[in-house]
Parts: sequence; structure tokens; C-alpha cells
Amino acid sequence: MRDLVDIVLPAAAYAAAESLGLKVSRSVTSGVRVRRIAREEAEIAVECLRDWGFLARITDPSPEGRDPSSPVLKRAA
Repeated sequence: MRDLVDIVLPAAAYAAAESLGLKVSRSVTSGVRVRRIAREEAEIAVECLRDWGFLARITDPSPEGRDPSSPVLKRAA
């Protein structure tokens, strides 16, 4: 099974992430995220976004219905 992660990025990076072919979700509570993407693809996408000047990070996927800012959720290594 593939290791799935989320990518958290600033709202300004929305169009850049979509141009990479990523399905981006936007929420008032969780911000802008790419949800449940393979870790290998996420690492490549984050590097591309960083090359374009956007700060993006990889996190563990947020369970459905949970607030991603909850202290129970941990950041992926």
C-alpha cells in the first residue's frame, strides 16, 4: 500500500499547485491542501513549489471530519 500524505501550502500557491496537475482543496478551517497524495509525488511537488518560491510542507493525512490543526495530528517526517 502506498504511503499517503497531505501537502499544506499558502493560498497564493493554489494556481501553481493546480498547474502541476494536483487536485487542490480550499477550506476556511484547514486552509489550502492537496489531500491524500502518494509521498513520492508529494516530495516532488513540494520541491517544485519551493523552486517557484512557495513554502509548502508535507503532513500526515487528516482524517475525514477532523480539524487538521488539532494537536492530535502529527507532522510527517
